[in-house]
Amino acid sequence: MRKRLFSLAMTAAIVAAACGSSATPAPTTGPTKAATAAPTTPPLPDLTKTNYKPEPVGKKGGKLVTGIAGEPTTIWYTYYDTFANNVDAFGGSLWGLWGATADLKYYGQLTTSVPTTINGGVTVTGSKMDVKVDLIPGAQWSDGTAISCADLEATRKFVMDKDNTGLATGTVGYEDITSIDGGTGSSCVLHFGKIYEAFLGLFGPLLPAKYLATSSVTDAVNKLYTNDAPEKGVYSGPYIPTKWAAGAQTDFKANAKFWETIKKAQAPFDTWTLRYYADTAALIAGFKNGEVDVALEFNHTHLDAITKAAIPQSQVDATDGVTYEQHSWNMASLTKKFGAAGAKAMMEALHYAVDKDEINTRIINKSATPSCSFTSAVTWFYSDIPCYKFDQAKATDVLTKAGFTKGADGILALNGNKAEFQACTRKDRQYRVDTLTLLSSQLNKIGIKVVVNPTTPATIFAGWTGKDSDVLCNLTHGNYDVAEFAWLATPDPTGIYTLYHSKFDPSVGDHSGQNYIRVNNPELDKLLDANNTTVDLKVIKDNMAKIQDFYVNPANAFPEIALYNWRTVLLKIAKMHNVVNNGSASTQTWNIEDWWRE
Repeated sequence: MRKRLFSLAMTAAIVAAACGSSATPAPTTGPTKAATAAPTTPPLPDLTKTNYKPEPVGKKGGKLVTGIAGEPTTIWYTYYDTFANNVDAFGGSLWGLWGATADLKYYGQLTTSVPTTINGGVTVTGSKMDVKVDLIPGAQWSDGTAISCADLEATRKFVMDKDNTGLATGTVGYEDITSIDGGTGSSCVLHFGKIYEAFLGLFGPLLPAKYLATSSVTDAVNKLYTNDAPEKGVYSGPYIPTKWAAGAQTDFKANAKFWETIKKAQAPFDTWTLRYYADTAALIAGFKNGEVDVALEFNHTHLDAITKAAIPQSQVDATDGVTYEQHSWNMASLTKKFGAAGAKAMMEALHYAVDKDEINTRIINKSATPSCSFTSAVTWFYSDIPCYKFDQAKATDVLTKAGFTKGADGILALNGNKAEFQACTRKDRQYRVDTLTLLSSQLNKIGIKVVVNPTTPATIFAGWTGKDSDVLCNLTHGNYDVAEFAWLATPDPTGIYTLYHSKFDPSVGDHSGQNYIRVNNPELDKLLDANNTTVDLKVIKDNMAKIQDFYVNPANAFPEIALYNWRTVLLKIAKMHNVVNNGSASTQTWNIEDWWRE
């Protein structure tokens, strides 16, 4: 599962709510009918008022043990890699300014409040914007250094450094900050040269200025927060890594400075161990055998296996979320094979040729909701765009008109290049291997050959600097034709910015961004740019409807095919408290500081 960034929750709604309401003044005179006319923008909930209320810790001390299928790849979560396992592992070690609760509300992590236009924390003046950041007074890093506005400035400079390459989200948002006030204090102001609606996704996590200064930016990814010596890092969260045993586990201890200066309480656990399992079957068995207190990162496809393992339903936490399974097609690869026109025809045909109903029925036993778009119906900007229908005859017609012809082996070709594709996915997710195998069977019926290549998470999800450029199945380097994985999507409309904007093709420039599908469309770029620079909710919603329509319409040959929406699942023993599954863009250890065990 890949995590989209800028994606804690509905950033646009927080910023735009006040603007939307102020743009519709109440009438001062006139008939009642005019006064009660329906507003152009529907009212929105208070997105800083969560229902989450953890129960007091009833027992302290001891060791927490959690389990996960697949090993994390880096402590540098969100910066150089967005593998969800990384966030589950190290989100409890490095905190950001703000987080998102399970009910899609914002809360302060290293801050005392969430700035909005409603509470005065966000001030918009023309095309510029100021954001007030109130850090927790007296908060300290694990080395005893004060957490201050200087850390915000150091993080911004680190991201913006010209020698920093391979950033998952590039410099988006940071590049709009013109200055940061506050110095070494805890009251900071971010000055934006233009409106940036997804500001709450910045500084997640915040990095320590003093520690960053010990390395050049070029060497940072290999010198700071390293897998072989994690204990040398400087951290802000409740539990900090002490040892990473590759292929086995990572050990953590309670961060004394966090509990003294941020939480101001005693840690519920003295130590925490995150164990790595080869696959979900082994993780389920480990949980059943009492090896772990909490087992993380399951989904709806694992519910049958969990039931067959006789795990009590009271220990199964399943919730609907905004994550969706999809097939990413590499438009650059298709274009290299068939030229621009041939690639467009192939991608249009692929939309019609994939039988999603068969996938949902045969592979996941209808355990999830079929999807046609990257947007979940729970988001405020969702548009109910009619989905196209599965039609293999239509797919064949599109390819025939584009000049594709079958050879003696029954495989389609254009200008001597065969429609033979390398498909990639995690080998520890059997349902994905099965789905791509079924896809191969479906496409073979119209003359397309798909070779399935199961691989490791470390291969498919590694960032630009994490793998050699010629390793098969690495998304960042584009060494694949089609890949199946899930996007841990975002209820924030700008979460798609670095996925679909042409300037975030990681093959070019500073290799930043997550545009693995190499989509390049000026019309789409324009809509994405417009959403990033407005707090007008109606404009954003209208733009998102256009983007969703662009995504769904096969004629646009968008190189991503949504399959179904997820249910996220975790397992927890009966004695665990405050473990709350998070189906939003946060991961399942989002509130680990509140967990305790009887």
